[in-house]
Amino acid sequence: MKNLIVGIDPGKKGAIAFIDIRTREATVYDMPRDENEIIDLFVNHKDGIFFVAVEKQQPFPKQGVSSTFSLARHYGFIMGVIETLGLSFEEIPPRKWQNNLFGCSKRTRNQSKVLSLSKARSLFPSAKIGKRDGRSDALLIAEYARRMMVLE
Repeated sequence: MKNLIVGIDPGKKGAIAFIDIRTREATVYDMPRDENEIIDLFVNHKDGIFFVAVEKQQPFPKQGVSSTFSLARHYGFIMGVIETLGLSFEEIPPRKWQNNLFGCSKRTRNQSKVLSLSKARSLFPSAKIGKRDGRSDALLIAEYARRMMVLE
């Protein structure tokens, strides 16, 4: 039975989170450095994946060309794995899921990190989040997608 919603923060310090839509049990993995590990993670969960929500990426002013290219390549690889496996997905802009879960739109990067960690810990107290905002973001992206699925 397909019962997993996946949330992905695709950055280098990002993560991949799986939420069981029946039990709301959550599991989070740091973003694998090796592309084969990313493939294995999806293949090992493929039969249970109902939907994938990926944080949409875009270049920012003053971001280095090298880091922008690296992120774009990594993002494209993840999207390629999702499409190759035939998984249903949506790219979700950060502001969209953040505004929905935090209820405010104006905040600094540090405020977003603090809010993300706090919200993820309150919603998923048994998940191993630590101090990684990539883990909390991935969980919250998956939670946002879960809530949107329930409302449809």
